[in-house]
Amino acid sequence: MAVEVPYVLFRTRSGVYGIDGYFYPALERVEHRAALLRKMPPKPVPRAYGDSYVTPSNVGKVLRELALELYELTGRSFDERGRHMRRWNILRFLGIPSGYIKNLKRDEELAGRVRRALLALSIVEHVLGIKGPADLDDLFVEPLGWSVFRLEIVKGRPVDPVYSQLYEDDAGFRRALHEVLKKEGGL
Repeated sequence: MAVEVPYVLFRTRSGVYGIDGYFYPALERVEHRAALLRKMPPKPVPRAYGDSYVTPSNVGKVLRELALELYELTGRSFDERGRHMRRWNILRFLGIPSGYIKNLKRDEELAGRVRRALLALSIVEHVLGIKGPADLDDLFVEPLGWSVFRLEIVKGRPVDPVYSQLYEDDAGFRRALHEVLKKEGGL
C-alpha cells in the first residue's frame, strides 16, 4: 500500500526542497521535524491539499519558527547537561557518593539529546542557507507549490528510512500514520 503525503515545495539559497505538510504538526519532538525536509525536484503539481498544516502561504513562517525552536532547544539542552555535569562533579569532588552508573546514564541521555538537536539544527541551517539566528532576518524562502511523496507501507510500517525511523522514535507520528491508514482503508 502507498500513501500520498503532501509536500510543500520551496526554494532557498541552497536549493529546492520540500517539507511534509501533513505529518509536521503530529511529531512530538521538535528535532524530528527537521527530518521531514528533503531535496526534491522543482516539479509542482497543480493540486492543493487543504488538510495540511504547512502550506505554500505559510512555509516561510513555519521554517523560521522551526529554526528558532531548534536554536532555543540546543541552548536549553547544553545548559541542562552542563548543570548536571557541574552538580555531579561537585558531589564527586566532595566525596559524596551519588551513583556513578546512574549519573553516567543520565549524562549519556543528555548528550544524545544534544546531538539530536544539533543535527536537526545543522540540517535546517543547511536547507535555509543560514549560519546563525541573525541570518533569519534575511531569510529567503520562495514557495513553489505542492508536490506528492509516495510513502510505501508494508505490514503497517513505512518503508522509507526517514519515516521508518520516525515510526520507531515518535509516538505522535505513529498515531497520525495509523489515522491516515484507517482513512485509506489500509488497517
